[in-house]
Amino acid sequence: MRYKSGVIAREALVPKLSDTRLTKTVVEAAQPGQTISDSEVRGFRLVVSKSGTRRFVASYRILGKSSMKALGAFPTLTVQEARDLAREVLRKVRAGIDPQEEERAAREAENAARNAPTVENLTKVYLDDYAPSQALRPATIRHARQLSRIAIEAIGSKKVEAVTITDIRKLHGETRAAGIAKGNKGVYQANRLLAFLSKMFALGIERGWRADNPCKGVRKFPEDQRWQNLSEGQVKRLLQACEDYAAGLRPVSPEDAPETVSHKTTPLPVTERCATDREAADAVRLLLFTGARLQEVLKAEWSQFDLERGLWQKPSAHTKTKRIHRLELEGPALDTVRAMAKRKSHSVYLFPGSTEKRRKSAPVDIQTGEAAGIGPRADLKHPWKAITALAGLEGVRLHDLRRTLASFMLSGGSTLATVGKALGHTQASTTARYATLEDSVQREGLRAAGERMVGGRA
Repeated sequence: MRYKSGVIAREALVPKLSDTRLTKTVVEAAQPGQTISDSEVRGFRLVVSKSGTRRFVASYRILGKSSMKALGAFPTLTVQEARDLAREVLRKVRAGIDPQEEERAAREAENAARNAPTVENLTKVYLDDYAPSQALRPATIRHARQLSRIAIEAIGSKKVEAVTITDIRKLHGETRAAGIAKGNKGVYQANRLLAFLSKMFALGIERGWRADNPCKGVRKFPEDQRWQNLSEGQVKRLLQACEDYAAGLRPVSPEDAPETVSHKTTPLPVTERCATDREAADAVRLLLFTGARLQEVLKAEWSQFDLERGLWQKPSAHTKTKRIHRLELEGPALDTVRAMAKRKSHSVYLFPGSTEKRRKSAPVDIQTGEAAGIGPRADLKHPWKAITALAGLEGVRLHDLRRTLASFMLSGGSTLATVGKALGHTQASTTARYATLEDSVQREGLRAAGERMVGGRA
């Protein structure tokens, strides 16, 4: 051992590397602190710790940097097994691959896969982030929550990137079968679910959670188009029922009244009639005469109307297309709004909600003089049920009034473009699905065409 200025030389602190072929005998005879390099495979070494633990390593140099890869401990790993592992490590090094970096990347990938977002996480992105940012309608969000429960129950725990087209096709089919088994329209539910999932996975692609949409390539089930619209006679009965409902009449169940008595209650005196009943009847009339959507009517504000020029400008926030819709009013539609304006019950909304807040005893907003915190009416469920019962109409939905106006306009000679503009459609194909000719118009057309054919024969 050499000394230099009272300090032990650096070479004396480094264990001397012996160079011999590693065997079981050599390994067992190695002393603590000793490092032995294998003479057969360059870079393959045995390292013995101070405590006597014997470990095999592969030492290498790559990109100017020295590194060491642990292979395993003796005797868990035999000498020959360790030598074979060393050869594999050194083969990768010669190919330009750093085994340490490769191992680190593999660990990171494994951790990423373990922590990757699931389908349930993706539904939360849709409901908590996407829906509010796009100001989706409350009814749309409620339906999306129902569909999300179906998705979560079936594939909620699957990683977003692991979902396949087979998973989607299977869920699509099972949803249809489940709906049919319950007597519901399973086809429609299944197709709505498919559309919901497709949008969700599109959001997943935006977030980098997967590269493709597994819903692409899954075909929708054929749907029967709903053609329900009211005839001229049914419309007259509906309008009369609106008058009856506004007057305080209510339907009476046949089981509760003798056969000789009309199935309606008697009208209330004018002084006892409720403003909300009259407004509900007006809302139904406006739906019929304008073809507007339910929420467009219920959220309508007086500031949107120019009654002198007969215009209703619906804001983009209220329309399904998210575009301003300028509707020209004429005839019964304009008459209805003007009549409402003469007896308006609120300075902002045509159809204010919250009966409780409209009471005389309710707190008043100092600036507007209106009941504090009042908003637009939420729905027409109960009035519509009563009005259709008074009219003797079964299975008719509020949205069918929109179809009815389209059909009356088309049968009256209006073009599809005119009908589409009135309904606020952006595509002619949508209008074509809504507007159908009345039976009498179709019969007349067929009769005239047939007579021309017969008369044109030689």
